[in-house]
Amino acid sequence: MSKLSPLILLLAACGPALAENTTELMMPDGSKDMYAGLAFTTRTAAAEGDSRPMTLRPLFQVQWSNGIFASANGVLGMHLSETAGVEYGPLIFASDSRNPGESRRLRGTHPIRGSLDVGGFYNYYLGYEARVTSNLMYDTSARGFRGYVGVQKTLPSPAPHHTVTMSAGVSLASDPVMRELYEVSTATGGVRDYRPSAGVMTMSAGVNWNWALSSKWLVNSSVTGTRLGSGPAGAPFVDRRNFITWSSGLAYRF
Repeated sequence: MSKLSPLILLLAACGPALAENTTELMMPDGSKDMYAGLAFTTRTAAAEGDSRPMTLRPLFQVQWSNGIFASANGVLGMHLSETAGVEYGPLIFASDSRNPGESRRLRGTHPIRGSLDVGGFYNYYLGYEARVTSNLMYDTSARGFRGYVGVQKTLPSPAPHHTVTMSAGVSLASDPVMRELYEVSTATGGVRDYRPSAGVMTMSAGVNWNWALSSKWLVNSSVTGTRLGSGPAGAPFVDRRNFITWSSGLAYRF
């Protein structure tokens, strides 16, 4: 993908989806948890005004007993907390690049270089089935900060081997991040000058469904509804403020 998605932090640090659930409690000593598979998904590049073709992407997650975890989304982190009901630790996130020359819609926007962003996460459990999730990242390309805060609730199981989780949250960005993503200049070919400021990037709510076919095979499906903040929504190349993305895949548990 060539676009930096404002939704990816939700998936990377607190999403309940199989491949992106990076903030579960640490595994017992000497054990690990790993999944691998493939999923069909709609691209979140709709936030940048592009179409939403369906793509095939890998599902991958590994978590070791020392607290280190990684996923196919380019997330690497580590659990540091030893207190029940609290999770926190550092994160490293590999963000995508963007070349304005790849699309007429993106004329006048900033090029974005792929970079390793650094930050941390903090989650607090309200009970066994609910938690508040948050993260804060320093965007090394934009030289600014991005963050997310949300809530997550696992519902009573509708049937054996099925798990349904609801989530909702808001992602925020500082001036440098917002402008790198959404600023437009007529001097470099844009249709009009546009300069957003710090604020809300997205507000989102979603549902995730895990179905354990057996002790080894799992089906994961999710649907997320997103509303862009006023800054992103006002960009000349963004043609809709509300959109829905979905994903469904099959994974093997090692």
